[in-house]
Amino acid sequence: MKFLTETRTRLVDRTIDGTTHQVSEPYTVRMPKLPRDKDTMALVGVSGLVLALTLVAIVWSTYSIGQLLGGGVGYAAGMVFDAAWLAVLLLEWLARFDPAKREFPRKVGWALALVAAGAIFLEGMLAGGWQMAAVGAAVSIVAKVLWWAVFKHIDKDLSPADSQWVAAEMSKANAKLAIAGVRRQAAKAEVAARLELLAAERDLNEIAGLDHSMGANEVITAEQVREHEGGSGRSEPPLNRANTVREPVVQGPNIAHLARVELTAGASKQEALEAILAKVPDAKQTSVEATIRRERNKLDGAGYR
Repeated sequence: MKFLTETRTRLVDRTIDGTTHQVSEPYTVRMPKLPRDKDTMALVGVSGLVLALTLVAIVWSTYSIGQLLGGGVGYAAGMVFDAAWLAVLLLEWLARFDPAKREFPRKVGWALALVAAGAIFLEGMLAGGWQMAAVGAAVSIVAKVLWWAVFKHIDKDLSPADSQWVAAEMSKANAKLAIAGVRRQAAKAEVAARLELLAAERDLNEIAGLDHSMGANEVITAEQVREHEGGSGRSEPPLNRANTVREPVVQGPNIAHLARVELTAGASKQEALEAILAKVPDAKQTSVEATIRRERNKLDGAGYR
């Protein structure tokens, strides 16, 4: 058996003048040399060879199909044929643990390879005869057959019981992904709904303040009427009761607005009652309680939490 000498480090105590610190110290270890995995090396070599031949097939098919399509952008279109079944090869490799899922990309890959071979055959017939057409078409078929042989070697076949166990594990993982996605969407919707409610509440507060200010500005005082009469120099007959201008009424705080503000801030009914009575001590408790209940029902009906 062959051995390899490896240099490693370890921490040791080193004391100088009574002070101890840990320092790294190198040491050597003899380790048995593992034999090379010849199977893996052979598989890597075969895969590299098949990949090189596949690149040759792509170049050939791209040139042939590009000539068939008139050159120019036809060469770019020609790459689609072989690039398509190369993409399907990757899907086939990703599904190596699931025979049912692996079968579909395998069939699609064969169909795409046959389409590419048919296009090359047609271009060969137009260019030089059936010999050139057959050999040219065989290039893509050979590349596809080689990849099919490689995948047959690396296929991970499972027993029916193991396949069911793997399917159950995949189903559990997919369920977690689905739940996470749904919860993320629900969280986004909840955030959007809360923002909409806050915006609506802000608009309501602005409208309530605007209505209050407009009502105050529209009140005409008796003093303004008397000043107008005195400035005109005319003596007007006394106004009857129906035409008498009323004195301005000082509007108190809006109980409904105060209740809505307190409830929106998260206060309970009792807390909202106490806060409103502290701001408006002259208000009747029964009236304030009824207003709080009404505003609470409105917020619940709007979906507020």
